[in-house]
Order: sequence, then structure tokens, then C-alpha cells
Amino acid sequence: MLEVMNTRVALAAGVLMVGLVLTGCGSGGSSYTASPTSTPTSAASATTAPPGSTATTVAVSTGAPTCPTMAQADAALGVAYSGPIRTPTEGGGIACEYTAAAGGGNAGVTIFAHETSATFAGQVAHADEATGMQKISGLGDGAYGLTAGGRSVVNAYSDQSRTIAAAQAPGALAPVEALARVALADN
Repeated sequence: MLEVMNTRVALAAGVLMVGLVLTGCGSGGSSYTASPTSTPTSAASATTAPPGSTATTVAVSTGAPTCPTMAQADAALGVAYSGPIRTPTEGGGIACEYTAAAGGGNAGVTIFAHETSATFAGQVAHADEATGMQKISGLGDGAYGLTAGGRSVVNAYSDQSRTIAAAQAPGALAPVEALARVALADN
């Protein structure tokens, strides 16, 4: 139980870090109301995919951001997860949490898709201000990453869709980069 709590705290801390970086840049575009796409969890505002779901998603050109499927997250991270648990964020984003079995640590990605040009430009201008994050080549139109305390965090953005993705998981940086890449491609 304590390990599950620690991974949730670490996931929340990563989402908070991204939120703090983005908050200094302005609020997101239009907000949206998330509607459950599957079985609700105990949290009133979160939804999760059915167990064993292998549905794939396609890139979204407008509207609400979408979470990578469990199959996409499993393939990117190389670990079997359940989820995602989808939770709307302020500014029109969505936090997607994937739960590992047997205390493997949770992973997650927060996505802000289809921001207005002005908001997107402001957020991207501050993308490298997170202390200690190093530039990553070949991921979207810009990406920064950091591994600390056994967890890796990647913040990436796409100019074409004006989408920002902040992914994190336990372990090495490369699988987290892969999760961020899926999130950008789907949005």
C-alpha cells in the first residue's frame, strides 16, 4: 500500500511540475468536458479503459486530447500496465495514468492538445526552463528530459498540432520518450 501511495505521489509531483511550467506561460485554449469512454473508477472525474483493451487511437486534429491506449503505453514502456485512468486538467488537458502490477510504479502522460497559437508559443518559449532538464533530439519539434530518483520525465511538443506532452515513468529515459512520442502522434 505504501509503495502504491509513493508512486501516486511521484506521478502527482511530475504532473505538478509540468503544470507549474505551463502556468507561467498562460492558460490553455478552450476547455472541454470529459465524458467517460469506459468504466468509471472510484474518482468521479476519472475514467479507465476496460481490462485487456487493445484498441488503437488515431491522431486527433481538433477537440479534446486523447490518452495513448494501454497497448500503446505497454509497447512504449516495455512493461504491462492497466489503464489508462483519464483525469481532465485545468486548461483543457488530460492526465493519463497507467498502473503497473506488483509495485512496478505508475507511469503517466499529461497532454495539452490543440492550444491556441499564442498560448502554444508562450508555453514552448519556456519549455527548457525546468531545472536540470536536457534537450532531447528527434522527439517532436522540441523535447527535454530528466532522470532523477529512479524516475524519468520527458516534456515534448509538436508545432504542427500545437500539442504539449509531459510523460513520466520509473526507470530509463528512452521508454518515457517513446510514451511522449505516442502522445504527440495521437494528438
